[in-house]
Amino acid sequence: MAPDRLRRGGGAALGALMLALASAGAGASGPGDRDGAAPWVVATYAYPQRDRAAAVQPLADYLARRSGHAVQARILPSPTALVEALRRGEVDVAVPNLHGYLQARPGEGAIVALPVPDVPPAQADRYRAVLVARDGLATLAELPERARELRLVLVGADSASGGFIPVAALRALGLDPRTGFASLDYAGSHAAALQAVAEGRADVAALAADVYDAGPPPGVRELWRSAPIPPGPLLCRASAAIDCGQVAGWLLQAHEQDPAVMAALRAGWPEFGDATAFTVAPPLQDVTID
Repeated sequence: MAPDRLRRGGGAALGALMLALASAGAGASGPGDRDGAAPWVVATYAYPQRDRAAAVQPLADYLARRSGHAVQARILPSPTALVEALRRGEVDVAVPNLHGYLQARPGEGAIVALPVPDVPPAQADRYRAVLVARDGLATLAELPERARELRLVLVGADSASGGFIPVAALRALGLDPRTGFASLDYAGSHAAALQAVAEGRADVAALAADVYDAGPPPGVRELWRSAPIPPGPLLCRASAAIDCGQVAGWLLQAHEQDPAVMAALRAGWPEFGDATAFTVAPPLQDVTID
């Protein structure tokens, strides 16, 4: 397997940023606890060119005001790291992506699903995954015969639109991304994955459809497009310190009580579109990960 060459440029800087965010966290919000209890932790994962600390701080501030409990915002390096911290009891409320939500298996043990941003239908329909390729590969049906000579790039192993959703499509063709291609690399972002194909450093890429649709590069064509991908609901780890049902109720009131909460989340997650409120999370039994 080829090394992860595509991360060598901006990847080092991103890694340093994520390490700093994860170690430093963000400031605690709200009043100190009268009983001296530890602050709740609201956490998410880092992403290039997105200030995720700024995106979740209003949520932490809002929960602090509603609960009267100190709340701290924290940024983890990846969706998987976020879920692992949630399971260990180091995070109380998490803002995951879909992969992280499914990894957490809400409903099993102490982890429960919270409401999800209510994305307008037209925008929700646009959140899809695509597989794109350089000219010379015309259809998805050609991939099984030619994969051994093609370089594949994904956004990340725990990305939804740039990871497990298109990986499932490849597996349906009998292709294992880890062994079926000439190489597999991870770009770290959707824009970087598309750029890798456009610049000839990869032959096939998986990424979010809206990134491709915003500016399809010359010489790159779409091979496949997924069905709409639902956003991952927020998560809560139930404990003696936090009532997840109460937190869910506060989230459903956030659009009236503090519109800045959703405004900040929209800035951190383009897939939330123009959502202004939370809604009860629908069941996602039909979506699975390896």
